[in-house]
Amino acid sequence: MKTVEFKSEMGTTHKDFLRLLPRSVPDATIEYSGTAQDGAQIIVENAPLGRIEVELSAEGERRIALLALPVTHVVFRFFNVDEDVAKVELDRMAKYFQRGGG
Repeated sequence: MKTVEFKSEMGTTHKDFLRLLPRSVPDATIEYSGTAQDGAQIIVENAPLGRIEVELSAEGERRIALLALPVTHVVFRFFNVDEDVAKVELDRMAKYFQRGGG
């Protein structure tokens, strides 16, 4: 078992990420430090697999013509788990951040 790290680019703001994170890890304790302009650190204790650290980059945006979409680069770190177990947990958590589309 080791520390497992996953990097992702998400179409979200820090505010939305923090709104949705508690739903993905119910009963966990979440500590946030930092800002949307400078980036942030999140520590999740008592998640289903234990401790998770999350790094959020400074908020950015992707422009497509007149449309501006939020972009945040995210790093998830899982501790003392195998990579395949951490990947399953990340995939489960990611479902809480998905937006409907059609």
